[in-house]
Order: sequence, then structure tokens, then C-alpha cells
Amino acid sequence: MSRRVLVAALALVSLTACQVGERPYFSEDPFPAGLSTGDPNVDTVLDKLDAVGTGPFTAAYAVLRKYGNLEFTALVAVSAGARAVTLGNTRYLQTEPIVQTCKVDRSVPCLNGLVAQSASDTGLTVDFYGADAAKRLRRDTGAKVAPTTLYYETFAEQSATCVDVPLPNGTATYCALDNGLLAKIDDGDVRLVLNLYADDAPLELFAVGE
Repeated sequence: MSRRVLVAALALVSLTACQVGERPYFSEDPFPAGLSTGDPNVDTVLDKLDAVGTGPFTAAYAVLRKYGNLEFTALVAVSAGARAVTLGNTRYLQTEPIVQTCKVDRSVPCLNGLVAQSASDTGLTVDFYGADAAKRLRRDTGAKVAPTTLYYETFAEQSATCVDVPLPNGTATYCALDNGLLAKIDDGDVRLVLNLYADDAPLELFAVGE
């Protein structure tokens, strides 16, 4: 990653009754990874989102939460089993020795673990860039009111596969890069667009909070 791109990424950050005997297992997730929707256009994008890579990569997004008209930046850095995810003023760090949730402005001490409530104002989760996007797409596909459309776009100089899903209250758009990373969501709740991407993740992005 060039110094210019690294500086841009860091700048974006600074702005989770008993029964005897063995019981059968039922998944609590109605939209698990690998579940086909039966729609080939949707499944083409889902195949990518379900297989988002383990890095290294760094990605930054411009996000609008439509309820409340909240604009913020999201940043994802993934490398060698570690990840750092920033959603607005909340930063999640997950490495082999450390798992914590911090505020970028250091207004409160860091907490142990991935505390979902800390980023509840953003409408996104720590897995927004892959697994959560796939769940949203599967859910929306179940409510589609017309045929979907598959097409291709470019985000941050990266090719992405996109699908439009017509819904009762408008069209939801989902795009994914070839490595599975989310490139865009535009639905009734949020508009999220990838605007910076690099194929590495500098150690500075995994600094432990205080």
C-alpha cells in the first residue's frame, strides 16, 4: 500500500426446559451461508459474498444510514487472521491475543469483546462487508416482486458483480468484488459504497486501543 493510500485510510478511521437424550440440531440462522435462493442472478453475487477472503486487504466505504440521514465512514482491514473494523466512531479489533471494542474519539475506555451495541447507531454489524451483506441479500430476495438484474460495475478501480432486486418499496442493489468483499449496498435502510481498496493491510491499522 502506498503512503498516500495508507494516510487516506488512517484519516478515514479518525473522523458488536431439558430433554433426556440427544436432540436433533436445527440452525437458528434462517439465511445461512451457502443457501441457494434459486435465483441465478442473486446466487452469483451470494457465491462471492459467502466466500469473502481472509486478506490481506484494506477497504473504506462512504455510508449513509437513511433513517436519520446519518453519514459516516466504514473501514475494514483484514490480514493473517486479524481484522479491524471501524463503523463511524466505533472500532472493533480482533486478533489472536486481543478482542476489543473502542471509540475512535476515546470518549470511553475500550471494552473486551465485540460489543454490537456500540455501533447500533450505524445500522451495520462488524460482519457488514461479507456475511451480514449475504444475509440481507437472501432476506430481500425472498421479498422480490419482479425478476432480478445482473450487471457489472467498478468501485475503487476494482471490478464488481452486482444484482438489483425489485422490492415492494423500491429496488435493492448489492455488489461484490471478485474476492467476495462487499462493494455496494443500496436499499431502504442504507447506502454503502466502496471508495478505497488496497491488497494489503499495514500493521498500523491493527493497533490496540486504550
